Amino acid sequence: MSATAEQLEYIRSLSQDDLRLTPAAEAKFAELLADADPELSVIRLFVTGGGCGGMSYGMTYGEGTTAYDTVREGPGYRLAVDAVALSFLRGAQIDFANDNFVFQDVFQSVGGSGLCGGCAGGRGF
Repeated sequence: MSATAEQLEYIRSLSQDDLRLTPAAEAKFAELLADADPELSVIRLFVTGGGCGGMSYGMTYGEGTTAYDTVREGPGYRLAVDAVALSFLRGAQIDFANDNFVFQDVFQSVGGSGLCGGCAGGRGF
């Protein structure tokens, strides 16, 4: 059985419910893109494999988006998240404080707390 065009349609817009951004994070994303090389038009959020503390979250510059990206645009910034990363980031909040991006509530989508009970007394990562 083949999929219909409706079934293949991919949600392209990243809502505030999918990923919350604080005003400080939005301002920093805009600043980073304003200072980047002109061919870099997007900040790509990504997830890498985790250990006992869970997944690691980060970002890098990108030259554009793909057909599988969900995109969030705001004043002066554009974020892209692929489907796999979004499955781990959905419901999270990104803040910018003390010269660092802080990913909060990143375990909401998988029902965890982000703490590891087996390492260093359960302090997590």
